[in-house]
Order: sequence, then structure tokens, then C-alpha cells
Amino acid sequence: MNIIFMGTASAAGSTERDNTYLLLRHHEDCWLIDTGGNPLGKLKQAGIPLDRIKGVMLTHFHVDHMYGLPSLLWGMWIGGRTAPFTIYCSSTGEAQLRAILEGYQVAQWPIKFDLRIHAFDWTEPSPLFSEQGLSVSTFPSLHGVPTVGFKVEADDRVLIYSADTSPNERICSEPKIDLLIHEATKARGKMKTHTSLEDVVRFYPMERIGQLYAVHLTDNEPYGEVLAECSEAVRSKVTLASDMMSITL
Repeated sequence: MNIIFMGTASAAGSTERDNTYLLLRHHEDCWLIDTGGNPLGKLKQAGIPLDRIKGVMLTHFHVDHMYGLPSLLWGMWIGGRTAPFTIYCSSTGEAQLRAILEGYQVAQWPIKFDLRIHAFDWTEPSPLFSEQGLSVSTFPSLHGVPTVGFKVEADDRVLIYSADTSPNERICSEPKIDLLIHEATKARGKMKTHTSLEDVVRFYPMERIGQLYAVHLTDNEPYGEVLAECSEAVRSKVTLASDMMSITL
């Protein structure tokens, strides 16, 4: 499986980054995790045709994580998409999603594809789908609104995406994580509904984590200072993700 960091900024925005969202690719199939800025342009940069995108998995309904969705759907209509497209969201957010689609009058667009909504229970770990050896499930995150992270498994590899969260014991309970993608809204300090990089490297069992990529980054935060204070064993596992960076597991 492959991950492309489509955006890596926090909600405050950035001079060089789009808001955080990811692309998950397995064989020829792709899914977006959230949809931030310029999804059509970013997909062109990545060389991924729109008809390869099978769906979008929404972590939560804060604006910075989903404002690109109408643009994505509009581009699919313009491109003549015919394959079904699925939006995965929490059952508590389904009404809001439908209201957003109604606000953009999506039902009146002359689209030729079936737009599906798959709602799940965000309060408990929930399987989303399994395809061609790829398995995706959710788990509750600790944020100010109903939010989920994702566990992705393929070829005996485990990827965990925290989504927006304070330090989460559910992630600690994983026996092995090959790739942890975790938010780090600030470099230092305690945060009520987010996590600092300092807390990420202190809270989680780094000995059981193969690689850690930090996202949801804020401009002018001293992330480098925090990494300099870590042991070499920890520091060698940590990367500050940048837009369009790609990782293959």
C-alpha cells in the first residue's frame, strides 16, 4: 500500500501546505482520507486519474478536513465519471453531510455516477471495507467533535492514522504499528483536543512503531528543537511530513 500526503497543515493554514488530508492507494484503487484544499490539482500532481478514486473517508466534520469535497465531486462530474463513489462518515455526521450536498444542489447536477453514503458508528471500532487484501477500520479519536482515526492493514503491514486527537490509548494498545501518521498541531505542550509533537514521542511506545510521520503541522513551531532533544533511536523514526510526500509499505 502507498500513502500520499496531499496536505499536511493544521487548521490555521500555511504558506507552503494545504490542510491535512491523505491518499491511500492499494494496487490500482485509491481512497482519500478527508478532502482539503485543491484536490483536483493535487491528484493531477500525483498522476492519479479521478476515476481511480473509489471514495472519501471523513474523519470528522471540521471545515479544514472536508471543504475540498464539493470541488472533488464537481471535477468528477466534469470528467464524466460513471463508476460509483462512496463517502464514508460517522452516523452522527450523516445529516450534516447530506445538508452540505443539498446546499451545493448536487442532486441537480447531471452526474452519471451513483453517489453513496456509508455511515458508521464512530463510538466503537468499526470495519469499513476489505478489498484485495486491504482492510480498513475506524476507531474513536479524542477531539472536540465526533472523530475517528483509521487502521489500515495489507500484506501484514499496519498503518494507523490518528486524525485530530489528544493522545489516544487505543493507539498505544496496538501490538505493532509499521507506520503511524499522527497529528502534531504544536511542537510542545499539552493540548485539550490536539497533540503536540513532544507528547507524541513521549506518550506512544516508540519501540513498537516502525515509522512516525507528523501531520497537521503549524507554521513557525519549533519542531526541530523537539526532535533534537529526542534520542537517536526515536529521532531516526520521526519525519515531519510535507505535501505530496509519498510512502510505500
